[in-house]
Amino acid sequence: MALINISIVSDSVCPFCLLGLRKLQAAIKLFQQSSPSTQFALKFEPFLLDPTLPTDHGVNKRERYIKRFGGAEKVAAMEESMKARGKEYGINFSYDGNVRQTTDSHRMLWKAYEKGGEKQQLALVDRLFSGYFEHAQDPAEPSWLAQQAAQAGVGSEEEMLAFLKSDEGKSEVAKGISNAQQLGINGVPFFILHKEGEGSKRFGISGAQEPQTFQPVFEKLSA
Repeated sequence: MALINISIVSDSVCPFCLLGLRKLQAAIKLFQQSSPSTQFALKFEPFLLDPTLPTDHGVNKRERYIKRFGGAEKVAAMEESMKARGKEYGINFSYDGNVRQTTDSHRMLWKAYEKGGEKQQLALVDRLFSGYFEHAQDPAEPSWLAQQAAQAGVGSEEEMLAFLKSDEGKSEVAKGISNAQQLGINGVPFFILHKEGEGSKRFGISGAQEPQTFQPVFEKLSA
């Protein structure tokens, strides 16, 4: 049996990160049809797509995009394009609601992995992505984050609120962001794939690639 580790460098407010996750999951399902003994271990690593966003309050998502990407017409076209892409993978993108800087969501994802490994982290990732991209939730509003973490089994809402008020996980998230920068990663999603026990042999795949793009790398790592 081969075990392929995949580090997913991602941000909670990156639509291509959600799309990329769904394509990766489709790629894994496709590969396991011909290689059922190959197993995969996923872990999300932090990245700040927009470090200039405020941390203490949300700002209107669509207005922020208009300022950042150059006008309402361009953003409207981007919205329609992402909605069409998302529907192929069961994602109903919405550009309503607010956005803010995502350090706290990364801390919560770190906490989820510390407590329950891949399964619990992925459960929280799905909740955070769906809430922000499909249901107009503020991605780092403390009470909402605590609620999602509690529903994913990380801890009670009271424990999660206390966690957010502490410094726990801050240095680990900062280190993860720094590691991505040192690797030269300047856009997400970015996938780092390596085989268990394979040492420094790694493969990098950038962007929300189609499932077929992963197959040759899976083949090399499962050989």
